[in-house]
Amino acid sequence: MDVDPPTPIKSPSGFEKNYCSKFNALSTKSKTESQSIEFDDEEYYSEREAIVYISDLPVDIDDDLQLHRLIQTRLEKTFRIIPTSIQCYSKLGAGFIRVRNNQIKNRLIQDIKRLVLDRSENPSLISFNDSIEFISYIVIDKTNENKDIDLPKPNDILKRWVQIYNVEEPYSCD
Repeated sequence: MDVDPPTPIKSPSGFEKNYCSKFNALSTKSKTESQSIEFDDEEYYSEREAIVYISDLPVDIDDDLQLHRLIQTRLEKTFRIIPTSIQCYSKLGAGFIRVRNNQIKNRLIQDIKRLVLDRSENPSLISFNDSIEFISYIVIDKTNENKDIDLPKPNDILKRWVQIYNVEEPYSCD
């Protein structure tokens, strides 16, 4: 492999430093070989911002900012984790946290897993996840032309929901 000899470069202070150029214009390497740089370095990936999903947010707190503060305070005081940002959606019972790197993400998901939100009247347990699943459904308005179709009643849907998902009551959405 051809390598350029060190080229002395004068710095503003007057000292000489030797630098080696990595790519020689006369090299036998093809252009694609020179340009292919892979970023599979573990350190690179661990320093990228990561997202952790929060589930089981308490639905009795309507103020998303209050939930944000509760989670941030507990993470900082208990685990010394300072999130980049926190976004809560109390009506969905879910949210997400941005953290500085994958190392913090893995600590939240694999080691910590759950966090108790201390509220004097009603403590809650939230969970940290790598992914999140949302279930949505369609509300059908039974109009005059569709009266012949036998659709399930809202109470039937509610009973089935509770039976399938093992919950007391499904989350409400507006």
